[in-house]
Amino acid sequence: MKTNIYRYLTYLCCPLCKGQLTFDTADLTCKACNRTYPIVDGIPRFIHNTSEDLQLSVQKWDISYLKQLKAQHYEKEFAGYKAMYFEDTFEQLNDVKKIKGSVYLEIGSGLFFMGQLLAKQCTLVIGIDISPGALKVAKTMLLEKNIHNYLLIQGDILNMPLASNSVDLIYGGGVIEHFKNTQQCVNELYRVLRKGGVSFNSVPMLNIGSLTYRQAWGNIPNIPVLRQLAEVVHIRLLGSKHMIFGYEFSFLPSTLRKIHSAAGFKKISIDRFRVKLVFEFIPKILRRALVILANKSPLFWPMLKVVAIK
Repeated sequence: MKTNIYRYLTYLCCPLCKGQLTFDTADLTCKACNRTYPIVDGIPRFIHNTSEDLQLSVQKWDISYLKQLKAQHYEKEFAGYKAMYFEDTFEQLNDVKKIKGSVYLEIGSGLFFMGQLLAKQCTLVIGIDISPGALKVAKTMLLEKNIHNYLLIQGDILNMPLASNSVDLIYGGGVIEHFKNTQQCVNELYRVLRKGGVSFNSVPMLNIGSLTYRQAWGNIPNIPVLRQLAEVVHIRLLGSKHMIFGYEFSFLPSTLRKIHSAAGFKKISIDRFRVKLVFEFIPKILRRALVILANKSPLFWPMLKVVAIK
């Protein structure tokens, strides 16, 4: 991993001042502001103060990831992801940006399943996540698969330690909705993309689905009044106990378009994120009907895909 950090050092920068970094065996130092960032288990850590909503998401996810590492269930999860989600996601990504030879960034990368599956086609795959547990599992899997053209980074997506204009394709599979300041998050995606680069994010859609069954895990509808009401109920009254995905918005397409336009993106398309649906939490007698509705009607689409070109 030492070789990887040195080899791909030009892709990294100080997350706070965006200065260039120098490499040592134990840390990275910013040439401009002299801040030092440790390298722990081969993973550079660019963490300072984190927001309350981000801390909530980290706590919820890290417990799950560390359980998987301890029980070594991650390969089973990987096989399930590959069988269930990879083909649909790959086709939609490759339709908007040819993956072969690209520099690929996965935000909120978790166990980095997509990055692992794309690595052979890419010049470099980069995974950034706030969770040290997720990155530890991801590194274990990459080493087991003999993948070397990667960078794993512990960092905040609101202030990414990545150089401007350095990435060809960004994928976020249900990520940007976990930030109260979604605008700052999308601004960062725009910054690190090269001209002609593509940002592809799947995001919960604000519709009948998000206002009904998604409330079971504390989804926050991102429109005035409903947002404030949901935050009071799920966070203050219920203490975030059932927010299994941490802080999570659902969005109207118009809101997503406005956010991406404000970041600087000129070409923005929003449509249903095509993926196999299961709905295991729904009684079997209703499951088939709900799957049909969720595939056919925008009133029940679970996820949108937002494709934005720089």
